[in-house]
Amino acid sequence: MYKYNEHTGNNNHHPSKIDKEFLHALSDFIQSVEFKLDIMLPGSAFLQFLSYYKIIDYIISQKLAKNIIIRLICPLDEDSARMTKQLVPFIGYRSIKLSLPNAPSYSLFFIRDNQDIFSFSIDMQRQKQHDNKDADTVFSVNNWSCSKDVSIVRNTVYCFNLIWEEKENHDKTIIEKRHSELLLDLISHDIGNYHQAIQNSLDIITSIVKRTTNNNDNNANSQPQNNEIIFSLITTAKKALTKSRTLVDNIRRLERLCSQKDLKLIVKNLPEVINNAHATVEQTLNDNNPQGKRIRFSLNVADIHLHATDINIVAEDLIEEIFVNLFSNSVKYTDSSEVKIDILIRDYFIGEAKYWMITVSDYGEGIPDSTKKELFERFYSKSKGSGLGLSITRTLVERYKGKIWVGDRVYEDYTQGTTFGMVFPAAY
Repeated sequence: MYKYNEHTGNNNHHPSKIDKEFLHALSDFIQSVEFKLDIMLPGSAFLQFLSYYKIIDYIISQKLAKNIIIRLICPLDEDSARMTKQLVPFIGYRSIKLSLPNAPSYSLFFIRDNQDIFSFSIDMQRQKQHDNKDADTVFSVNNWSCSKDVSIVRNTVYCFNLIWEEKENHDKTIIEKRHSELLLDLISHDIGNYHQAIQNSLDIITSIVKRTTNNNDNNANSQPQNNEIIFSLITTAKKALTKSRTLVDNIRRLERLCSQKDLKLIVKNLPEVINNAHATVEQTLNDNNPQGKRIRFSLNVADIHLHATDINIVAEDLIEEIFVNLFSNSVKYTDSSEVKIDILIRDYFIGEAKYWMITVSDYGEGIPDSTKKELFERFYSKSKGSGLGLSITRTLVERYKGKIWVGDRVYEDYTQGTTFGMVFPAAY
C-alpha cells in the first residue's frame, strides 16, 4: 500500500516492492496505448494524485509522441477545473455531476484502445496535523489490476461512451440555447436602439420641416438655426445606421463561424496577418476619422534568431479579423490622437509542443479588473459599440486551437492601458 499526503507532498512510508510495481505497470499501460485512452476519475483529488506521481506527464508525452485520442470524465467542481488546466490543451474533457456515496474508498480506471482496463482503488482519509489547523488528505492505493476480459471491457466502454455522449449532447443544447439568446438580445436590444435613434431623428426633422412650411417661417435668423439642427439630426441617424449595419455584419460573421463545421485551414504567416490587419484599420481611419486619430504601430519578435517567415500557424483568412477587432478596440478606447499599439511575438512551449504567443498592448483608458471577466461573454454591455467584436475574436482564436486572455499593460495599474495575450499551436 502506498500513501501520499496532499498538503506536504511527502511520502509517509517508503514504497514497497508492490507499490513500485503498481506505478511501473500503470506507466507501461499508458505508454503502450496506440490510438485512444479513456479515463474515468471519481473526483478532483485523484487528479492531484495522478499529477504527483507524474502519471499526467506520461499521458501528455503519449499525446505528443503518438497523437493519441484522450478522453477524461471527471466530476464537476472548482478543484477539478483548476487541475485539468494542465491537461486541457491535450485532451477531450467532460465535467459531470456525480452523486457518489460518502465512502472512504473509490475506484478509477483507464481504458486502453477499447481492449484493456487498468483499474485501482484509492482510500482517502482526512487527517489533522498538530501544527496545522487544515486537514491533510492521505491517499492509499490498493487493489490494482489490469483486465482483458472481453465482457468487462465491452460493458465499461459502453458505459463510458454513454456518459460521454449524453454530456456532449447536453453541452450542445446549452450552447445552442445561449446562441439563440444572444441573437435575440442583439436583435431586440442593439438593433432596436439604433432604429429608435434613427426614428427619433427623422421625427424631429419632419416636425421642423412641417412647422417651417405651415408658418412660412422664412426668417433669415431662424433658417440657419433650423438647418444646423437638421444637419445634426441627419448625422446622428447616419451614425446609428452605420452601427446597425456593422452589427448585422458581425452577426453574419458569428453565424458563419458557428455553422461552418468543415474548416479549410492553411498555413498562415502571423507577422503578415498582423500587418494586413494594421493596414485594414489604417484604411478605415483614412476613410472615416473625425477625431484625427493616427496609429503608432510596433511589431517585434522576442528572439532575434527567429525569422518572420518561420512564424506560422494553421488557420484561414478570417484570422485577420482577430487583430482587426483588437486594433479597432485600441483606437476606440484611446482618447489621445496618437494610438500606440505594441505587438510582441515569442515562442512558447507546453511540454514539447511549440506555440506562438502574441501580446497586443495599447496605452488607452484600460479595463478595470471588475469588468475583465465580461469582455468575451456574449455582448459586453459596457462597450462603446455593439460589444460583439470580442466575442467574435474569442470564437476565432478558439477555432484555431488557441487561447486568449486580457490583462494590464502595466502590472496592477489598468489605467496605463490593456494587453491582450494569445497562444496558437505553431505550424511546422
